[in-house]
Amino acid sequence: MLGLVAGNQLGVPTEHLGTPEAIKQAFPNGVVDLAPPPKNSPYDDDAAMALLLGESLLASRGFDVADIAKRWVKWMKVDGRGIGNTTKRALTLIDRGKEPFEAGRLVHQDNPRGSAGNGSVMRCIPVALLYHDDFERLIRVSTQQSAIPHSHERCTWGAPAVTLAARELLHGNIYFIEEVLHRIGDRVPRALRDAIHRVPRERESDLPITVSGETGYVVHCIETAFWFVTHDRTLEDALVALAQAGGDTDTNAAVAGGLLGPRYGETALPPRWMDQMVGAQGIAKLAEDLLKASGV
Repeated sequence: MLGLVAGNQLGVPTEHLGTPEAIKQAFPNGVVDLAPPPKNSPYDDDAAMALLLGESLLASRGFDVADIAKRWVKWMKVDGRGIGNTTKRALTLIDRGKEPFEAGRLVHQDNPRGSAGNGSVMRCIPVALLYHDDFERLIRVSTQQSAIPHSHERCTWGAPAVTLAARELLHGNIYFIEEVLHRIGDRVPRALRDAIHRVPRERESDLPITVSGETGYVVHCIETAFWFVTHDRTLEDALVALAQAGGDTDTNAAVAGGLLGPRYGETALPPRWMDQMVGAQGIAKLAEDLLKASGV
């Protein structure tokens, strides 16, 4: 959870700059510290929605779609910083009375090509913590939380892939890709399966981080995050690289941070980041409480 929030907060200032060249021009000394958030808006959408999901899982003793949707809608209305178009459309429909899963389905139906966003995978870590010893519920709940705003099949399969990866890393399995492919099998969309297969032999320069006309595509976000976890980059090095790499920097770094955290542990986070992070102690406690509640 700390890695996810750190990656998100690190990548927010460069999110809209597009290319590494533009980022370098705007930040000639690099992006190495977490920028302070705006007043009365402690978290960008990646961190906010993940934390709210974790709080709901604890309060409801499991997945309660109505409770999660209510928390996300309230956040959208009082803050909503960084919210993506797909998520905003779905939560607006929910606020108008649509059932949460129906809202996600309608948004996908209206824009089938543009609804495969990485918002579906930025929220997975709380699910991995709570259900790390229950594969069936881990896959089901990660799919369900995705489907509220993101019902595209690449999202509803991408979310279990990331959640399984986090679960395996939490249990010390650095060869998590093999387990992810084994668990999700041939049922997943070919584009997602092929991207995960590419990761072990892919070069960093070939990663689809900045693709013309595309921002926030879920498959490329997963491919990028998995690559940084499997190619022995430290947590700090990986997140700094992603914050400066262009593309959807905040979510790419958030998803990678959420996976690098369980791989390397809390001590991998630079002490200055812990000081710069909003509510670091509360975030850590939420993660601990989710682990303690596992099995509910």
